[in-house]
Amino acid sequence: MLLVGIILNGKFKKILKTFIDGEKEVLSFSKGSTRTFWVLLITLLPFLLYLFVFSLFAVIEFVIYGYTAITSLPRIPIAALIGLAIVGIWTVIGILIWIYYLFFSSRKEPLWIVLKWNEEKKLWNLVNEVSKEIQAKPIDKIIITPNPNMGVYLEWRFIRTMFWGGKRILQIWLPSLHNLTIDELKAILAHEYWHFSNKDTQWLSFTYVMGNSLISAKNSMPWPSQHKDWEWSLVTLIMALNPAYWILSLYVRLYFFITNWFSRIGEVKSDVSAMQLYGGKAFRDWLLKISMNDLIFSEVIEKTILPDILEKWKIISNFSLFMDFSYKKTDKETISSFENLIMDTKNISDTYDSHPSTNIRVEYSKRFDKKLSQDKTLAKELFSKRDKINEKVAELYNQRLISNLQALAKEESTKTE
Repeated sequence: MLLVGIILNGKFKKILKTFIDGEKEVLSFSKGSTRTFWVLLITLLPFLLYLFVFSLFAVIEFVIYGYTAITSLPRIPIAALIGLAIVGIWTVIGILIWIYYLFFSSRKEPLWIVLKWNEEKKLWNLVNEVSKEIQAKPIDKIIITPNPNMGVYLEWRFIRTMFWGGKRILQIWLPSLHNLTIDELKAILAHEYWHFSNKDTQWLSFTYVMGNSLISAKNSMPWPSQHKDWEWSLVTLIMALNPAYWILSLYVRLYFFITNWFSRIGEVKSDVSAMQLYGGKAFRDWLLKISMNDLIFSEVIEKTILPDILEKWKIISNFSLFMDFSYKKTDKETISSFENLIMDTKNISDTYDSHPSTNIRVEYSKRFDKKLSQDKTLAKELFSKRDKINEKVAELYNQRLISNLQALAKEESTKTE
């Protein structure tokens, strides 16, 4: 499996590189290679089931042989027995957590407000217009959320989604839309619609749930780094020898090595589709604007402005107005540093990156620059009741913020006690 993954990844990486470097104008993959990749993705699940059974037996044998060796000593070290108990019990708990997240846990839905088909007709008309241009099935639901994400996904549990699909959801985060034009929003929608047409969203349901369950299981496995305040002892030594942790760690690297290259291929295909329809400039502008908007929100609002207004017992009342205020408050030097961060010259995506780096996407977008009539109208004009929507979403954000602060305060008081 690893060998096949390495060969396919090498092949796809070479095709992507020739396209990114401008050696080829068309991004094309053979259907045979793509099908092989799909089969490889599907086999990851039964292979993982096998590994978990193997890990369980490995841990059982580790505990049995460890217990036998320890109890045969003239003086039994209690710490070693405690370490074995921790490894055995926590590993079983980790496997149960993986089973729960994979088969029984549904996707965690964000707080949202739903825009019905007869609400915000300008936005719905634009969304449907793009679906016709790209010849894709229309969106079923538009949601506005305070969660930092803008994209599409299918609404159902992953097994059903994999084989039968589900409702198509477009999720919009208002701060991401800040200062975007209608043309740029069209390019975003074209990019997202292609994910549906290429069945990326169905595979995403599989990879999302698998990845989420893997990380949850791995994090629950006993490992010394989870307990940095513990002194190095027999307990931490035995935890470090936990075979299940090492088996799962190797599988996690294999899993993301395979799935994220597949994801990056889908992203480039979606980029090309959007640029062919609406041009490289519209694509490039939305990519850079959204990246900047997200940084302004995370680094300026949440880290500097928000703590100050919370200290004064104030809250966010309107996302769009707050973004305007934050841009005015941010100095040119900070904006420049954010621009450098966005356009980091890293040319090779990390194993865990599901998207090509921004500077690469900006570079190949220049090949699709063409003269198109551009609509400079801001996307916010598509919302006839934008102030009301802003207030509702801000209210949801404040509720989540207060809930998080209460949980943090409870955790701190528990530590103090």
